[in-house]
Amino acid sequence: MKKVPLIDCQSLAFSTRLAENRMGQAQRIFDPGVLQRFLCYSLYLFGVNRKTIGQALGIPPETAKSTIKTINRDGLIALEDRRQQSSVLRPQVRPQPQPVTLREEGSQIIVDFGIRDRVLKLNRQDPLQVKTILLAMLNSGLLKNRQVAEVLEITPTYTAILARRLDEQGAVSLLDQRQGQKQDFRVPRQVKAEVVQQFALDVITSGRTSGRAISAELKERCNIAVPARTVRHHLAQMGLREIKESLPQLLAVVKKTSSNCSST
Repeated sequence: MKKVPLIDCQSLAFSTRLAENRMGQAQRIFDPGVLQRFLCYSLYLFGVNRKTIGQALGIPPETAKSTIKTINRDGLIALEDRRQQSSVLRPQVRPQPQPVTLREEGSQIIVDFGIRDRVLKLNRQDPLQVKTILLAMLNSGLLKNRQVAEVLEITPTYTAILARRLDEQGAVSLLDQRQGQKQDFRVPRQVKAEVVQQFALDVITSGRTSGRAISAELKERCNIAVPARTVRHHLAQMGLREIKESLPQLLAVVKKTSSNCSST
């Protein structure tokens, strides 16, 4: 490390006029307290004793001693008043943005950015729109794989595949190329009845359900194989998604009314 040469202060010429002008300029840049601590440490480096430093700057010797000790320990940031909230010397800590969250409201998927009145509403009945926007947000780091996979009702692995496909090939790559996509997902009436029954059971008992959950429950309870995408299609066609929130509330009202009638 290069050694700083000692300065013979006695050989220096000091100008009162220049000092006043320069101090005036410095006070327009630095807070007076910062400037005082800067001068205190400078005089200390020139070899002035602490008592004389205090007398020259109009501060107690103990204050000069404490200032010098703090600067030796903490460096430049000790020049500032740490009681102040803002700082030009201390590293600025940027507030962490609120995480983006997803929730369902009826037939809509709500993308909440954590800022008042800043939400994005997606129509569940437009699956290509939902996929494109959520996967684009995943690729941009705004959403996590798990969040998108849960809303799209697919596995996290397949979510990553679709996100990469969107990034490399564009939105057209998300179109379902299977011929079955063009059909009306025809299922027997009794299977539709089981779908409706399972939907109602799930919503009443737990307050929520999904195409994937209904598909799995029908397979286990009735040994009926209905793909989750087919379940979602028929729920949308019959308008059942719109009553998912209101059905448990309506049931509670009906139970309360029935109970009141029975007691009278």
